Amino acid sequence: MKTGIEMADALERAFVELVARRVKERGWRKGEFAAEVWPDVKPKVAMSRWTAMRGRATKTGKPQGVSISDAERMAQVLREDLSYLMAASREKLREMAILEGNQNDKGKNSDD
Repeated sequence: MKTGIEMADALERAFVELVARRVKERGWRKGEFAAEVWPDVKPKVAMSRWTAMRGRATKTGKPQGVSISDAERMAQVLREDLSYLMAASREKLREMAILEGNQNDKGKNSDD
């Protein structure tokens, strides 16, 4: 069972994956999306932010976190409701947990 911090991190990752999938489905290039999310910075800087959220940082080995304001901007650019995207991300985590639980159960003997 995951701790609260692990669940929060997993939800954040699921959110980023969902947003990245939506961006790809719409046929947008990553730089285009990033420039729309952060129009107040240079496109190269915006792209670096989005890349850092999707990947792993060199120093820490962890992706950059997503602030609530950044998440709201992403939702606005996608023309979707942030609460819907968060709920869809949480549901994805539930599905993954169920699948992981089923995989763990398959390895157990019913005579145990």
